[in-house]
Amino acid sequence: MKKLGLLIILALSLSIQATAQTECSINSIPTSLEEFQALQSELGTTPEGCIMLQLVAMEMYRRDRKIGQECLKLNNTETNLFSVTSRLKEIFRENDSYARPYLVSSFFKGAKPSNGYNPQKPYTIQVRRNPAHPDDERSQMLKGYVKYMQVYSDGYDTPWRGVEVVQQKGDAYYRVSNCPSIYTQCKEVDFDATDDWHELE
Repeated sequence: MKKLGLLIILALSLSIQATAQTECSINSIPTSLEEFQALQSELGTTPEGCIMLQLVAMEMYRRDRKIGQECLKLNNTETNLFSVTSRLKEIFRENDSYARPYLVSSFFKGAKPSNGYNPQKPYTIQVRRNPAHPDDERSQMLKGYVKYMQVYSDGYDTPWRGVEVVQQKGDAYYRVSNCPSIYTQCKEVDFDATDDWHELE
């Protein structure tokens, strides 16, 4: 009986560890490739930092395709880059009911459809390991170990969105290797939202 109780406690402990949340914050969105590179040197060595950089690069792409493309190149594996940019061209189209210019805002703490997706500052994301994939997976193709992560957003009915990151052999930084859940169309701003969406600063 004691052994069974110990096993249950151990299993519960492992479950809690697997879903422990980490936060990552920034004060503002970079405006140049150089500023993005400086931010990458600060955040890119951790999975949660890499996910923050992905969102930042996506927002920079919305504002300036050329600069944003270079930032996305720095934060993605070659195999993932085309998928991301192809999708962002659709999601950030102007004057289109399908477009979601506030997509990145939806991932920051405090942003939700009911308040126009206006987040608190500093801009903060909540990240955790994917409970369904708690272990790293060796990838011969990517030459590294893939970590299955999730980032929270109130813009979806399923708020924890999957992101796969990898630190390739000899690389100081993590790179995003798969992330369709974070460039999927989020909910529209509520028609009776308490505020209009304001661009991130």
